[in-house]
Amino acid sequence: MGIFSLNWFKSRKKEELEELQVEEQRIKNELLRKQLYANEGTKIPDNITIKFDGSVVPDKPYKSVKLVNDVLTVVLNDGSIVSKPGATNDDFNDVRVARTESEIVNLIGAPEVVNDRRKVEAEIARMNAIKRGIDVLRGLPDFEIEGSFVKLAGTGRTMPQLLVEKFIEVVTEIDAYRDDQPLVDAVVEDEEYQALKRFFMWCCLNPRAEVANDLYDFLTKNSFRITKQGFFVALRNVVTLHGSTELVQFISNAYNKVKAVWKKSPDKYEVYLKDGEYKMVHADDINVTKTETCEYCDESEEVCEVCNGEGEYDITDERDDLGEHIGNLTELYLDLPNRAENRFTDAHTRTFDIRVGKVVNMPPEECNWNTADCGHAGLHFTADEIHYVGCGDQSVLVLINPMKVVGIGYSKGRCYEYLPIMTVAREEATEILHDLDFDTLALDEDYAIRELEDLAIKAKVGFVVEASKHQFNIPAMTHINIDNIVESLEEMKSSISKRVVNLD
Repeated sequence: MGIFSLNWFKSRKKEELEELQVEEQRIKNELLRKQLYANEGTKIPDNITIKFDGSVVPDKPYKSVKLVNDVLTVVLNDGSIVSKPGATNDDFNDVRVARTESEIVNLIGAPEVVNDRRKVEAEIARMNAIKRGIDVLRGLPDFEIEGSFVKLAGTGRTMPQLLVEKFIEVVTEIDAYRDDQPLVDAVVEDEEYQALKRFFMWCCLNPRAEVANDLYDFLTKNSFRITKQGFFVALRNVVTLHGSTELVQFISNAYNKVKAVWKKSPDKYEVYLKDGEYKMVHADDINVTKTETCEYCDESEEVCEVCNGEGEYDITDERDDLGEHIGNLTELYLDLPNRAENRFTDAHTRTFDIRVGKVVNMPPEECNWNTADCGHAGLHFTADEIHYVGCGDQSVLVLINPMKVVGIGYSKGRCYEYLPIMTVAREEATEILHDLDFDTLALDEDYAIRELEDLAIKAKVGFVVEASKHQFNIPAMTHINIDNIVESLEEMKSSISKRVVNLD
């Protein structure tokens, strides 16, 4: 398994932790079962199940089941009745061993009845969750709720329903685990909550109203990932212009996967070349300490300055088996745009200068807005259909600011600027955006600082230009709204600086 593989970065320690968590939950369940019945002195019934939340449910999801002639009738625990004409003894036995109501309905209900029941149950559950969740959001200053509409405070813009539901999901989870901490403080410290908030703010600064309304739905449907500062990660293909890109691939993969998978600081790693292969070594593993016998002690009564009278002393030297030192991983990554082998272009025009670590852009006015997937001006990106986006020999992972999206199709989109952050193997391209071990929240601090430069001016100019082209398309976004959003986004600078802590 090579250095370029995502799985190479996944440690056995995490697998062991997951196994321990499962065993811990099993033990907790058994203890809870015993505690529930210990005080009453009764035998623990065999026909109950204790769920992970501690609730007790009967193993049998029905009150009774009867087969009369060929009519199978089941009375469920909630009192509802399900029947099946033309039933057999096999149907009867299958129902008797069923563990859930849904299983029984699937066994003996007509397909259309089953589907309708599922839809109704799912919709009821969803609406109840939304109703409960909106009450939770109502207590936070970040939201303005008017009837069934939820706005992000200070933006004047209504959020799309799917994003509201995601906020509800995140806030509900934060609320469940915050202990005695006020909820308003807990959400400030939650990275996913802040990522969603910043994402929508960037969307609001896009002069195309459709972006703020539709982009989150598009990203969710196509499994895109949002970063800590509110950008999103996508994929595209490029054409290699240099014959050997191994060092570029090694550095970009190692740098980003150390941050996103291991969640450690690339500053702590050095890159070496030995026997034609690149490898990275943690700073703590570079030097080796040896104990030497002191040859400087004499017979005088004075204490030896070398060993302090101990007779031995330690010598720390760099290991001699590391190979040629190439440089620090962070410094090498930041220097990638200057390296001759870091040169790619697009397959269609062969005119774009594409380098890992350097922004790629085109004039916004030359891009087309529409909902088609292919064949329109703009820098194309995707998540799940990488082989369709830019017919090239190399896939790259890119960061995109929602403010700079110009088109949303069915499975692909277009923007006027993106930042390539790493090369990625074609077979891993789609997998990496689905893998929860690859935490995209950790990838975008440097890009965020750059994007915040003169943000208010750039945003206001964008709205003016858009107004000159499409009077019908401009949302109610005032300069006050823009200033509010920019002020909130600029708080990222201080939060980023506070978070710059070198991890081991």
